[in-house]
Amino acid sequence: MFTNREKIEIFGDEISKNLNDFNSFEVTTGYFGSEVIERYENQFVSIAKRGYCKILIGMIFHGGVTRNQKKTLEKIDKKLRKINSNSGIYILRQDYHGKIYRFKKKNEEAIYIGSSNFSNQGLNKRLECNILINDEKNKAKVSTFINYLFEHEETVKIEAVDLHIKKTKKKKDKITLKDFQKPEKFFPKEKPISETKIKLRPDDQQKSSLNLFFDSGRFDRKKKKFIRRDWYEVELTTQKKEQTKDYPRGEFKAWVNDDGKFYELDMITSGGNVPSKKIIGYKDLMSKKRVLLGEFIKGKLQREGHLEENQRITSDTLKSYGRDYISLKKINDKTYLLDF
Repeated sequence: MFTNREKIEIFGDEISKNLNDFNSFEVTTGYFGSEVIERYENQFVSIAKRGYCKILIGMIFHGGVTRNQKKTLEKIDKKLRKINSNSGIYILRQDYHGKIYRFKKKNEEAIYIGSSNFSNQGLNKRLECNILINDEKNKAKVSTFINYLFEHEETVKIEAVDLHIKKTKKKKDKITLKDFQKPEKFFPKEKPISETKIKLRPDDQQKSSLNLFFDSGRFDRKKKKFIRRDWYEVELTTQKKEQTKDYPRGEFKAWVNDDGKFYELDMITSGGNVPSKKIIGYKDLMSKKRVLLGEFIKGKLQREGHLEENQRITSDTLKSYGRDYISLKKINDKTYLLDF
């Protein structure tokens, strides 16, 4: 067992020894550290020349990296791929938090599983727990799972993603709700004609609607890379029964009263078109700047302590908040009051 408690249990030493003794190395990890890449760089290059070296990271597509981490990954990826096409850095665009290390040499295979991320802290300093799998049945199962991760439809080479750089203390200029704030005197005073309630179904839509952040990212044709979505970006998918005669169709204005602050949002419903049947769909409800509706909804959940940034919304989140729908109150065909 490797816990980093004492010299004989330093997991990093075991990894280093195996990098010298075996002919191939694969790691699937949630997070990584630049220091460990730099520390074992020469050994990665050497083992890639004997066989291959593959590193899969599963929590950075949505979570982001520092500029130095991005530079470090791109540098080692370039070195490894120059040796052979089987080696390099892989990014899983679906969140994966496991930690598995596999070494191979002819018919010999060593697999370790445990808590250590592929970082200097995880391998050499922090109190962890990792173990070599000796049972052949379990070893085969874990080995199959490693293959599954590298062959996953959402696993891509690092060159195919535009890794998000984590925010620094300096604020980044971007459009926010504040840009659409209006004086209270402009808020509609007319009595609504009707009310349409849009049910929020986050457990059925874990990578869409309120949780678009967790999908596979938007493909940028110019960059030819996958780019993660903003956490605030949402696109609510309505059900047919909710698309009543007073449900908005196309472009409209939505007025929001958010704890005494008033906003006028440009909104749209679209999607679900079937041209062959001359059907124009309006099932997708969103603000034209998609982050604005998300900032309103998620901002309320954050301020009241029901949600953390970059966290997935679930039915439990909404249950804690006390409401699982948004309300659209019609003033006229192009004006609605939006409430959550």
